[in-house]
Amino acid sequence: MALAMLVLALGSGCTALSGDRSTGTKIDDEFIERVARKEIRSADDRLRGNVRVVSYNGILLVTGQVEDEALRQAAENAVANVKKVRQVHNEIVVAGRPGFLLRTNDRYLAAKVKTKLIGTEDVDSTRIKVVTEDGVVFLMGVIDRDAAERAVAAARTVSGVRKIVKVFEYQG
Repeated sequence: MALAMLVLALGSGCTALSGDRSTGTKIDDEFIERVARKEIRSADDRLRGNVRVVSYNGILLVTGQVEDEALRQAAENAVANVKKVRQVHNEIVVAGRPGFLLRTNDRYLAAKVKTKLIGTEDVDSTRIKVVTEDGVVFLMGVIDRDAAERAVAAARTVSGVRKIVKVFEYQG
């Protein structure tokens, strides 16, 4: 009984620390990502390692680089019918595969943007997921329009950001 109470308390604490998504929604998003990665790998071997999927509240963001438009469409088609996906944002670009330095820079850029959002007044950074790809920053989450605009304005001030793409679900 005590263990069950501890798990319940920790679970509810996690929700408070990571926005308003329930534990069930977070599990669904992890399921979506796992299945989407599997479907993409199964669709075409050339998609392995070049395409990334991120789900937030059932909205699936697909990023990466592929050789041609047909592969871009194949990746989107592969994830179109994944259970619990409410919407797909295909942001894959037709380009060469990024090098190690670019991927490392993207991780650093995402950390800088997230840090900037943490310090931004009237923006609940726990409700925003930051994804970067080749200097393009994707902001995902469930927030109101005013907070989204403040988040975008803050992210624009971060050195190295080439472009910002909003993948928000608006509330209120």
